[in-house]
Formats: sequence, structure tokens, C-alpha cells
Amino acid sequence: MRIISVANQKGGCGKTTLAVNIAAGLSRLGHNTLLIDLDPQAHATYALGYSKKSQEAKTSYDVFRAHFDKVSVPFDEIVVKQRKNLSFIPANMMLSTAEINLGSVNGAATIISRTLANSYFAGYEYVVIDSPPSFGFLTLNSMYAANMIIVPVDLSYFSFNGVDSVYRVANLLETETGRKPSVHFVLNVYDQRSNFAKSFEQDAKRKLGSSLFSTKIRSSVRVREAAKTGKTIFEHDSKCSAALDFYNLISEILTVEEKISETIVREFALNAPKAGSVYVLGDFNGWKKAEANRLAKVEDGKWSAHFNIKRGTYKYKFLVDDKWIHDPGNPDTEKNNFGTVDSVLKI
Repeated sequence: MRIISVANQKGGCGKTTLAVNIAAGLSRLGHNTLLIDLDPQAHATYALGYSKKSQEAKTSYDVFRAHFDKVSVPFDEIVVKQRKNLSFIPANMMLSTAEINLGSVNGAATIISRTLANSYFAGYEYVVIDSPPSFGFLTLNSMYAANMIIVPVDLSYFSFNGVDSVYRVANLLETETGRKPSVHFVLNVYDQRSNFAKSFEQDAKRKLGSSLFSTKIRSSVRVREAAKTGKTIFEHDSKCSAALDFYNLISEILTVEEKISETIVREFALNAPKAGSVYVLGDFNGWKKAEANRLAKVEDGKWSAHFNIKRGTYKYKFLVDDKWIHDPGNPDTEKNNFGTVDSVLKI
């Protein structure tokens, strides 16, 4: 079983559309697939046309409630099987209650992972999980269960803010369990006619490297129509450009882990509590001051960002409020033509 978590703390970047149609595409290729809606807004549930009244339906909330109440989970009542090769677990607003209660539960982030280990789910080849727009316990459950995390990136530089959070969770998972999911990004709701989109794509390629899927999901009214009518894009219009984009994306998903990556994910961090802005600029990003190269302020005055960088040797510096400083955490330096030193990164 391969488990795919679709996650980004930014709302409006198309997580649900991506999750629903990735699951639908996998099922159309003959893979027995399960879609799990973990968003209290239940958008994936509505996008699949599930009309059963919420008070009558068993949902993903019941998975967590069974854990709280220490009773068995009624999987046959929760898993909806209305399509060939595509089952799903719906959601409702009660998930918000689960989010609140999970804070006091031991192993709260692993409930979905342990649930999917049940023999009931042994026949599924793929599980796709739609996460809420936050990094609370529901999203952590999604990511902890995953072999692969897919982060949709819309044409907004705010989408980059979630990149470092995703990598931190993946690293935490590796520390706690010894297992680290692969992290991949996809440009979503992409308007190819826009010059801004083309510029944004170049910044995304520089920041995300080989972790960025080459397929872009183009903006399409067909996708919005499909969601409105409770259909997948393949059921609504299997020959439209969006359907083709999703088929191409799924092809990448099926093959990407067979490739040997020539890049690594490198975190750059600096303690600068009084700084207004911090960028990391170097040979690996053309020394270009751009939003894609900006660090995010986290806690205790620390600034941090993760970048995908090809193997090699690079010079770099931090630009802190328009003042250049070398990396105090890296002892490897080299003199430059300006009479100062650059930090040196060897990968």
C-alpha cells in the first residue's frame, strides 16, 4: 500500500481538487484506491457527490471517536464504495471536535497510520488523504501515515511558507520512526497565459529543484464544474486539458520514486531576532534577491528555509536587512573580491 498525503497549510491552493482527481486517476488506471477526507469542511466529500445527511453518515470522525471511546471502528459503515476501484471515507464538521480532543491523546498523530494497518484495508494499492489547511493533528495524521507528501503550490508566494513546515514534519517523522516520506510539489491552478506565472514557475524551480513535478495543473473551468456536480474531472470531461494534466501528474507519481535524485534538501538557518528580513543568496540561486529565496521567521528569533540543491560546491551569504553576513554556523569560508568572506557549501 502506498499512502499519499496532500497537504499545505495555505488555503485556496487546490488541495481537495488535487486529492480527489489523483485518487480518481489512479482508480481509472486499475489501482484499487481509497480517498480519505480529513478536512472538517468536507470539500472532498462534496466533490464526490456524497449526499447522505451528515447526521446519518459515518465519517472519518468516527475513526477518531472509536479511538477515544476504545471501541472497534465500523469500517463497513464508514467506507463508501460507489465507484469502481475508488472507495472513500467522507468527513463532516465533527472532525473539528476530534482536532480539539487529539491534543491530550498519546500517539494522537498516528491514529490514521494505525487504522490503515488494519487487515480491512489490505486490498488497497493506494490511499490518498485530503488534509485541512493547517498543521494541526489532522494534517499530522495524514503526513505521518504517508509514503509520499504532495504539496500543491498555487501562484502565490505565500504557498512557499508551508514548504519549511512540511520538511520539518518529515524530518520529525524520520527522527521518531526511522521512516521519512518523500516530499514533492506541484504547480496548481496554473494560468499559462500570465507572465507572472512564468516568473513564479522559474522561482519555484530554483527553490524546489527536482522535488517540483514537471506537470502543471492548468486552471480550468472544467475542474470547477466537476466539483460543483459531484464528479471527478474524468467523469465530467475525460478529454479536457485538466484531465490530461492529471493523467500526466499521476504518471509522474507512479515513476518518480524510481529515479535517483541528484539533489538534497538543505536547511539554511540564522539567529537574527531583530531582523526585518533575511534572504540566503548564493551560486545555487544566482545570488538573486527574490521571495523564493527568503527565509521565514520561526521561533526565538530564528529564521529558516529549506532548499533543494544539486550536488556540488557553492558560495553563499545571508542578506539581513540589506546587510551581507556569512553563515556563522558554517566554518567553511572563502575570500571574495570584495575583501570579505563567503560561506562555502559542499554537497
